[in-house]
Amino acid sequence: QQEEDEITDLKVLVDAVNEANERLGIPEQHSPWLPALPDSVELDALPAPQGAGPLPPAPYGIEDLPAQQARRTVAIDFADFGHLIVGGAPRSGRSQMLRTIAASLARTHSIADLHLFGIDCGNGALNALTRLPHCGAVVSRNQTERAVRLIGRLKQELGRRQELLAADGFADIAEQRAAASDPEQKLPYTVVLLDRWEGWLPTLGEINHGDLTDEIYGLLREGASVGIHLVITGDRSVLTGRISTLTEDKFAFRLPDRSDFSMISLNARNIPEDIEPGRMFRAESGLETQIAVLTDDLSGAAQAAAVAAIGEAATERDAAVPRSLRPFRVDVLPSRLGFEEAWEMRDVQAQEGSKLWALVGVGGDELMGFGPDLADGIPAFIIGGPAKSGRSTVLKSMALTYLQQGVRLVIAAPRPSPMRDLAGREGVLQVFTEDDIDEDEVHDLLKQASPDEPIAVLVDDAEMLTNCDAGDEFKAIARRGAERGWALVLAGDEEEVASGFSGWQVEAKKARRGVALSPQDPSAGDLIGIRLNRSSVGDQVQPGKGLLHLGDSEPFAVTTPLA
Repeated sequence: QQEEDEITDLKVLVDAVNEANERLGIPEQHSPWLPALPDSVELDALPAPQGAGPLPPAPYGIEDLPAQQARRTVAIDFADFGHLIVGGAPRSGRSQMLRTIAASLARTHSIADLHLFGIDCGNGALNALTRLPHCGAVVSRNQTERAVRLIGRLKQELGRRQELLAADGFADIAEQRAAASDPEQKLPYTVVLLDRWEGWLPTLGEINHGDLTDEIYGLLREGASVGIHLVITGDRSVLTGRISTLTEDKFAFRLPDRSDFSMISLNARNIPEDIEPGRMFRAESGLETQIAVLTDDLSGAAQAAAVAAIGEAATERDAAVPRSLRPFRVDVLPSRLGFEEAWEMRDVQAQEGSKLWALVGVGGDELMGFGPDLADGIPAFIIGGPAKSGRSTVLKSMALTYLQQGVRLVIAAPRPSPMRDLAGREGVLQVFTEDDIDEDEVHDLLKQASPDEPIAVLVDDAEMLTNCDAGDEFKAIARRGAERGWALVLAGDEEEVASGFSGWQVEAKKARRGVALSPQDPSAGDLIGIRLNRSSVGDQVQPGKGLLHLGDSEPFAVTTPLA
């Protein structure tokens, strides 16, 4: 009864103020008694927000201001935006908020000014963002390798931007963009959308004992000043713990336990009993905000279609933006592909520069065919892996590459192998099938080589030939092959090949180049010159999946082609 009396008194006071304003000729700015916020509001119906920066703000909702008897559009304005953390129960509007924010940003800003990335640890609601030309990647929680690549690229970009700003004496990205005379020199704002923190923590968040989670925290601490912003949704776990201390801008949708609103400094007694989907409350002030939807049809399919429509319009609008100003990509590795398909994706410049370049697999953030150039450095390469991991297939892919480029081959296959099928092919000088190889025969074959007409020796199941008679000839290839037009590629079991302290295989290992297929033990990294941690090994053997190292200390995942 006391609250009702206070409301009545307030109404009388407001009516008196409005009457006085009318007599003085002061126009009424808004209705003194606004109805409740609507259960849904379309993005197109939001009033244009007022921005303080050079870029227009991107609206995503409407906020109720009861003390002023007014409403205002809530928008992301990079003039003062840092990060945003939003907690809520399932089906409270978390994923829709991320879709609305992404679509509004894409509609408002050019690709040259804004890049988007998504991490979907839920049911795939963010997949629709791939239709936006601003979006470099949407990674799901079961794409471990791809998530590592994305977070790694973001971390590199953070460091690059920090160095760039420090070198020119800029305090933040706003100063850099204001000072840049050439539009192509302006750093773009990067927004990372992470859906369902509770899905991140037990999956991607556990990789390498929480390394990716630590890197997310690093982006939250240091990213905003250089233009890398995060919007993270989750259940109550996102509103508590370490992550909640890294930004002040927090909201909460409906929570299963009303007492959880205390985590954003709100009294549960001041929160309505029934909270509609899409309605959230700002930390500390408790202001209500209704998230906008993209179309009046609230189904997920309709909202995804609206995102696609915005993406088509943005693609047409920004068609002239050069590739250098577009977001970096983090492509999905194909599960399997054929040799011809992989050959079309090869690095043409690397392949044309040397006859001893060979295709191993397809990988990288922007999918491309990669392989070693054995005319450079120690001319040796190791293919290691457990049984049924695809070692012989990789060796055959390299053989087909060499044959297409006019490289002659000497093949050793002491066990049944696809490499034996190459016997009789033009350019194949000899196929050895015994478990020992005569040194003189190999010596006579290698005498035919020259830098212009190289010969590659390809050995399958190399662990069977560790002590073969031709070992000294193979060792000579690893030591002096570069100037004589020789190259050596060996494939074998990761636990046995190149073992011990001496021999021709140990000499080949000094090249520190190779591919580890489905590694089962950290020691497999020694074969190719890298260090593997335990979280990178021991998974189920997947034929054609491996880590390629080309000697630059930056291994990356590849899919090897079927040959």
